[in-house]
Amino acid sequence: MTKFKHILTSIALCSLSLGGVVGSSFAQYKVSNQSSPQTQTTAPDCPLPVEIAVTFLDSKCQEIKLQEDKTYYRYFSTDKNKFGRYLTTNLYKKNVDVIRNLALKQEWGNQATMMLTVTVPAGTTVYEGVVAPQDPAQCYPGGGQQTFIQDSKDPNLKWSEGTPMKVKKFTCP
Repeated sequence: MTKFKHILTSIALCSLSLGGVVGSSFAQYKVSNQSSPQTQTTAPDCPLPVEIAVTFLDSKCQEIKLQEDKTYYRYFSTDKNKFGRYLTTNLYKKNVDVIRNLALKQEWGNQATMMLTVTVPAGTTVYEGVVAPQDPAQCYPGGGQQTFIQDSKDPNLKWSEGTPMKVKKFTCP
């Protein structure tokens, strides 16, 4: 199951980072300890579709309704991946730290060369947890804080312009 989760996580994050939606067939998995195969579209410890929940460590996240406006960070490298649904409370200085801690596989195209802030208004529901690792885990260990928002195009979100990061070449053994 762990290997399957890593593969599913890779497929889901790749699709989401490119702005696509993973088909519902990826959002189903067999419920363990059941005598007959069943499918489930949400993870037991995260009230999100499985293809999103697997991006959190052990598919665990917490649903939170913001009581006040909250500012998050978004790391990106092109306008194509500037306004995404994955945010963090972690402020990083170097792109390689972002890539490792937010488990941004480089084949997805995000080198995290820019950082912006986004203010999410009170009353918005967000999902918070820890970033799951990606294969190979020695390159993409995850462990950073992750916040998922349902709609990055919500007109009530306040996005900053973005500032350049300290960029180092990312290498993976």
